[in-house]
Amino acid sequence: MGISCVAYAVSDGNIRRVLADPPLVWRLVEPEDGGLYLAEIGYENASLAPEVPTLVYNGHERYLLDLDRLWDGLGACLRCCAPRMPCFFDDAQPLGHIDVGYGPALYHRANAMARIAEACAAISEEQVVSALKTADFEGVYLGDLWESRSHEVATCLKDCYAEFQAFAAFTARHQLGAVIHMT
Repeated sequence: MGISCVAYAVSDGNIRRVLADPPLVWRLVEPEDGGLYLAEIGYENASLAPEVPTLVYNGHERYLLDLDRLWDGLGACLRCCAPRMPCFFDDAQPLGHIDVGYGPALYHRANAMARIAEACAAISEEQVVSALKTADFEGVYLGDLWESRSHEVATCLKDCYAEFQAFAAFTARHQLGAVIHMT
């Protein structure tokens, strides 16, 4: 158990739709369960409920990034590598007010993801792993794990960064934003 982080590539249009109708966030993070949307708008009796709206995705949306519990350590290493880089985790905005796990979902619009992707393109996996040696992990989730700076942690960080870098590049290439969900 612990706080895991997943992110989805999502269009700015769908981000705007959720901002305008915050219960739609459930259709993004739990698309198969329309009951969560209905419960959020106050309908316990499904027979009286309105039709559950859906989000319409283009062919590239919903690309998934699963950082598991490594997200905060990755963020600390990236801040060490590129202090002026927009922070994927800290600079994201709340996508409404509805608690979908550990607080509300967060989002970045496509232009922010393009800046993050550009910064990541200039940072190699080796640089991120090297940052493990000097990054400040005080207050970072699973800080004791990161402070061990073990070979196993370095390997996990390298894999995690490769996935993050690919996700950021994907969103930039397809002009998508991102929605972050902590579970």
